[in-house]
Amino acid sequence: MIFPNKDRNIRKEFKKIAEEVLRRLNGKHCNNNITGIEIKLRRILRCLTLAELAEDVCSISYLCKVEQSQIKPNYIFLNDICSRLDLDDDSIDALMNLEKELYNMVDAYFTKDKAKMDKIILKGKGLENYRYKIIEFIYYIYISEFELADDLAVEIKELTSVLNDIDLLVFAVFYDILYFNLVGNEEIYKELSAVEKLIPIENNLRYIIASLKIRCLFTMNSPLIVKKIDLLVTSYLNIARFDLIDEIRYVLALYYLLNNESHEYEMTKNLITSKTFIKSLEVYKKVINKEKIYLKDLNNTLDYTYLVGLATIDGEKAKEAFERKNLYNSTIEYDETIIEYLSLKTVEEKYNFISFIALPSLKLNNNKMVAKFYERELLLITQKTSKYKLFYEFLMEMNS
Repeated sequence: MIFPNKDRNIRKEFKKIAEEVLRRLNGKHCNNNITGIEIKLRRILRCLTLAELAEDVCSISYLCKVEQSQIKPNYIFLNDICSRLDLDDDSIDALMNLEKELYNMVDAYFTKDKAKMDKIILKGKGLENYRYKIIEFIYYIYISEFELADDLAVEIKELTSVLNDIDLLVFAVFYDILYFNLVGNEEIYKELSAVEKLIPIENNLRYIIASLKIRCLFTMNSPLIVKKIDLLVTSYLNIARFDLIDEIRYVLALYYLLNNESHEYEMTKNLITSKTFIKSLEVYKKVINKEKIYLKDLNNTLDYTYLVGLATIDGEKAKEAFERKNLYNSTIEYDETIIEYLSLKTVEEKYNFISFIALPSLKLNNNKMVAKFYERELLLITQKTSKYKLFYEFLMEMNS
């Protein structure tokens, strides 16, 4: 995935947010009243003075204190002021409960409840403050509109020093998710523990962090993933989220499959109850082992898995379907080069694709798991084809 503003120093931006999180850990808190911020923003946008907005409603000093987050306004005051700022009843209600709506958006993201997310976005439409921008930011990430999310992140990032503690915490977690897709894994994994320390209790935000850590470890091809998944399974058992247990066991089975640990793979697969995950694993196993795949094998599989299997049957059809679907980040094993590679017919095409397209691009996003898949493919090609025998011997020497 190529993002706009690619020349930006994304790592430097991420470091700035991480430093602000650490600053808050050391006790320098910031708890601005989001209502006052919204009122001030809308007043300035409408070129109103404090006196003009406060007229017949309250004193100038009272309005000034509200805007500076020194006092929290009552509902009657807020209703009168907001009507002058062109906010309807739904927007006023959203503004008064925006912290709750932020939690609701996090919960909806975790439970994959898009209908609930749509409702939250619609209710606060028209609000200008940074908390609503964070809510929009989460929404864009969920629907895979990463360019829009990136644009919002640039705006919000400039306000990190004045963000309310909870706003900073949520933004940091979801910026990690965006950053994971922009740059890579290892930097994120190191920084996530600092964010985690700010969350005192088990909640959905902690589960989102844990899930992102699993994604990092998977793409890093780290054996630490086994221990982390065991811990996460225990947490999900405590909240009776058996569907999520299947999902992370699917990830662990994939890890074992791609690392040729057949016994552990079978044991983990046998613990999964979802037929969709089981059938998807079976398709991947056939792809890796170069076994013939039939269309009936692809019934009741994950969307991306279906396209991976279809690419081995009808490459052109798979590529056309892939272009129509928005699957980015939909599954942990996603890689946009795999479909094209599996669609290639000749050994020479595959060799050139791995050598000049796949592996160089993987060096940029540090996806070691996918790189390992291509290295295995390259070894098979060079081993079986006399034309590449010398290169095969060179690879074997490098790996020994």
